[in-house]
Amino acid sequence: MGMTMGQIIRKLRKERNLTQEELAEQLNITPQAISRWESETGMPDISQVVPLANVFGVSVDVLFGTDGVNGDEEVDAFITEVQSKLSSNLPKVNDPSFREEICADIQKMLSTYPNNHRLLAFSIDNMVMLLWAYHQDRFTKEHPDKKAEMNRLENECIRQVNVLFNHCSNMEYLDLAHRRLVSVYRIMGNYEKAEEHAKQLVDPNRFHLAVVYDEMGRTEDALAEHCRNLYAKLLQLEPILPAIGSLYRKQKKYEEAYACYRLRVELFEMILDGIDAEAAFHCNLAVNSSYAWCALTCMDLARPDEAMDWLEKWIHFERKRKENHTVVTKSNLPYFYGIDNRKAILHNYKLTPSLAWDGFDPIRDTERFKAIVSDAESLEKGE
Repeated sequence: MGMTMGQIIRKLRKERNLTQEELAEQLNITPQAISRWESETGMPDISQVVPLANVFGVSVDVLFGTDGVNGDEEVDAFITEVQSKLSSNLPKVNDPSFREEICADIQKMLSTYPNNHRLLAFSIDNMVMLLWAYHQDRFTKEHPDKKAEMNRLENECIRQVNVLFNHCSNMEYLDLAHRRLVSVYRIMGNYEKAEEHAKQLVDPNRFHLAVVYDEMGRTEDALAEHCRNLYAKLLQLEPILPAIGSLYRKQKKYEEAYACYRLRVELFEMILDGIDAEAAFHCNLAVNSSYAWCALTCMDLARPDEAMDWLEKWIHFERKRKENHTVVTKSNLPYFYGIDNRKAILHNYKLTPSLAWDGFDPIRDTERFKAIVSDAESLEKGE
């Protein structure tokens, strides 16, 4: 049986950790009015329904029980049962007949709760898995008659996804809907539509878009998208690798420290040509100090020539970065904390302080190191 409006209001209020007094204050009404709604002795005035929905961050349909709130317990129990059935029949999960049985059970449940968002998302997920099962070369060759069924499934997936798009505000379900449409359109060979929905994904790792580009034969675009995805992941690793390297240096485990600093440089260099200018600019800023740390760790390892190799690479890298990014632009990247003059940032970055580190004292008087310092000073002067 579905929940009443009073039960829905109480459920939404508790989920948001609001007291009756706090909810009443936001609606400019008395706490007693909230109490009457929840105890079913009164109902919100029609003029209060929209403000109430706005406070909860849901659609009006949710308050009336037509937008995925009804049947939550029954749906949760059903989904748990189906997932258990899937996990206990792993050898059969890619078998079309087994998937047909699963999808039929889900559609029966949807006939009872057609607007339950979790059930819709679960249904879409399983219909896509059935499409993939039909899409297997062996199966489609043996059952050419399934083409019509695949078209029917495609249309039903699109219909259910549109229900979510039109009535659901849960970004997790909306993102899943876009991802599943990408799969549907890939299976059916509609790559333009697949690309359209892949671009809507909120997941920063838009792996699906790169896959679509690859299947369209757009290998350069696929490579660039994979590089952007890798860059997004590297940003999470970016502070970790040098931190681990620093800890290894403190323990005098110089080979391990060197591996961390070197890996940071190599990973970022690998993707520099595949990402857009804004991302590449920050990528450059992230990696530049690692050249100096690679050089310093080589000094710890008594490899002075290798240390100077890294310093020369560093200056070459900085010169190239400066040549490629000298346009004054306003950046929306959060890393700059309000600084929007890119040219000023570049000119203010100094190499010579790092070259003054004590660790370079054993090579300070060599001609090669002097040339490195001279080159760094010329770069900082804009020469």
